[in-house]
Amino acid sequence: MVKGSEGVLDGQTIGRLDRWRKARAVFVRPDGVEAERAVAAAFGRNWVRAPMYGRARRLLIERTPEHFLDELAKTLGPLADRVRVAPEDLRQTKWDAMSRLAPLSRARGEVDALWLADELSTGGFFVEFQPIFDIRSGEIVGYEGLLRARGQGVTRLAAEIFPAADALHIAPAFESFAWSTVLDAASRLPENALLFLNVNPRLIGRSEDALAALGADAEKRGVSFARLVLDIVEIETLPAAAELATALTVPRDLGTVIALDDVTSGYGTLQLCHALQPEFIKVDSEVTRGIATDPRRRAILKFLADLSKEFSFRLVAEGIESAEDLDVCSAEGVHVAQGYFLARPAAEPPKASPEFRSWLASRSAASSSR
Repeated sequence: MVKGSEGVLDGQTIGRLDRWRKARAVFVRPDGVEAERAVAAAFGRNWVRAPMYGRARRLLIERTPEHFLDELAKTLGPLADRVRVAPEDLRQTKWDAMSRLAPLSRARGEVDALWLADELSTGGFFVEFQPIFDIRSGEIVGYEGLLRARGQGVTRLAAEIFPAADALHIAPAFESFAWSTVLDAASRLPENALLFLNVNPRLIGRSEDALAALGADAEKRGVSFARLVLDIVEIETLPAAAELATALTVPRDLGTVIALDDVTSGYGTLQLCHALQPEFIKVDSEVTRGIATDPRRRAILKFLADLSKEFSFRLVAEGIESAEDLDVCSAEGVHVAQGYFLARPAAEPPKASPEFRSWLASRSAASSSR
């Protein structure tokens, strides 16, 4: 088990997940006569002979919970939103069963995320680092720490890991665990190298003490706040800019750098620039990938590049996968980048790829011939 993972799942959560794993029947409550008839028509032969709990009954499972919930949702179609379910537990009373029934969509998400609970018990997490380069000099600006999970021969990326934590209702505790795991791995980085650490702004409190635990973890591992770049990731609903600014007050006072991640332009970016005054803004790959052949994407990048001059932040082009896209970024005045073309993530901090080194050499040669 990875150090610190034992505190992410509490006993109540483990018990709930275990009931899903062992489920041979599910409490089902259709809300409304139409939904009730649809469930009965699809699964009538599998009703268990048991007392009714209001409109809730126990429905036999002939497959794994994952497959059963998917089958239930597909069978009911639009009526799936009017069905609530929970794993059967013979210790439950009538009222327990009624109160613990959750919308089918939420239960499906939790069951689909059971693999994350397994990873937390077996310690299948590791960290890879991807360098961020100054494309004028080829020097490394810093490294982004990327949490990975490896289980049953599959490597899962952050885009899958963190939504799974949210589905299991353990997001705050898992976020702290992720920080600690990346900070532990930071010992592999060159001394004093900047560490870009992803932070979900929704999980940051409103007080100046919101990130105190992160500061304590960093200090314990010998990583000073001055080496950290808090990479504020984009989410659907951002907290108020003023609340984020308050939460970041102490880290900023201690030398931490702020970055806005996954930016695609928009009014919200202007608001956050004004409130947070970030040192870095990272342009999402949705904008940069294929930019060499897309005038609209290039116009967005130009807007952000002009904005960077007004607000004095460094623009980082993410997701660069070709020399042509890097050429466009350079031409628009974006001088910091990361992506597979420059270097792929690796457990040991990687160096520039041969392709990026060739790109740098060709630019240097072209400059010398002028």
